[in-house]
Formats: sequence, structure tokens, C-alpha cells
Amino acid sequence: MSNTLTVYRPVGLKEAELILDSGCSAFPPRLPDQPIFYPVMNAEYARQIARDWNTPDAGSGHAGFVTAFDVGADYASRFPVRTVGNSRHQELWVPAEELATFNQHIQGPVRFTEVWYGPGYLGPDTSLGPLERQFPALLEQSSDALPLIQANTAACLFNSAWWSSTPAAAQGLNPSDHLRLRDHLRHAWVTLHPTWPLPAPGGNRQTDPQ
Repeated sequence: MSNTLTVYRPVGLKEAELILDSGCSAFPPRLPDQPIFYPVMNAEYARQIARDWNTPDAGSGHAGFVTAFDVGADYASRFPVRTVGNSRHQELWVPAEELATFNQHIQGPVRFTEVWYGPGYLGPDTSLGPLERQFPALLEQSSDALPLIQANTAACLFNSAWWSSTPAAAQGLNPSDHLRLRDHLRHAWVTLHPTWPLPAPGGNRQTDPQ
């Protein structure tokens, strides 16, 4: 196997959905006013952007997802690494017109590793109902979680950390059902998507200290 470089990219909900649409294999094209695609060189910097920039931003859906992915090291070395703040704020600058080729050099899936939520987060569109009722809806509709999770892949991937970190009572659940459904989701997800981890909850900006 060729050497790879692991880089990170913080994304909002809309970009996260487009990544999922690609089968977690590629990043969407840049917009006309975005001449550079810039994954960052360490998870700490990606986390900072996801937490402090994405969560208050309505355009990001009030969510910041940290993605990690591997790209061929020799190919990545073609692009400059820019330091844009302190020594940890390093970005790999890829011209927008090179992104399609860059995507072809991603090895393995784009992984959603961590997520931060802001108070305005509503999640992706789903037939499960409002965010705070979706976990009970998963529990109530069927004892077999696999088909329902497969039919609601985006909701499960992007909302799972919210469901697991929000108190059971706020979701109309008792603690034992909450724990049971968390275990159900985790095991079913690994069966369906063994290479796509569910993101860990980084925090909720409604409750976390500034």
C-alpha cells in the first residue's frame, strides 16, 4: 500500500450531506467564490473550526462535523501547506479546479469523527419527525432496526451524537430505553456501514462554556 497522509476537514450539515451522497468517497465542488479547497493538517484545528465557526452559522445548519480522510502522500505533497494563524493552524491549499482529481486520490472513506451542535440545529430532512422525537420514532416503529436505519442513513449518521448526548427525558424516553436504543443503533450501524464510524459528540454549544 502506498503511503498516505491523514488530513481533516470541518464541514457543516449541507456539505456533510453531499459527502454522504458520494458514498463518503468525495468532497463536493467548490462554489464560484471559493477558489481553494483547504483540508487542515490536524484534528485540533478542525475541531476548533467546527465548534467555533460552524455551530453558530445558519448556513452550516448549526452543526460542525470533523471529517478525517487519507490521501496519497506523494500526490498531496504537490500542494502547499499554509499557516494561517498560530503554528497549529495549517491548511493544505488545493485549487478548486484540482478538487475532482484530488478526490480520486482519497484512499478509503471520508470518516465523520466528531460533531458539535449549536442551539439552532434541526438535522437533515427525515420522515421521523422533529429532532427530539426521532429516537423514540426509531424505537417505536420496529424491533428490527436495520431496515429503518438503512432508510434513514443521513438522520442516523448526523443526528446520532445529538440523540446520545441529549438527556433521555428531553426526547420522551426513559433512561433504560435511551440506553437500549443507543446500543441498537450502534450495533446496527456497524453491520450496515463498517467503514463509516458514527461521529462522537464533541459538545453542544447550548450548554458548553464559552
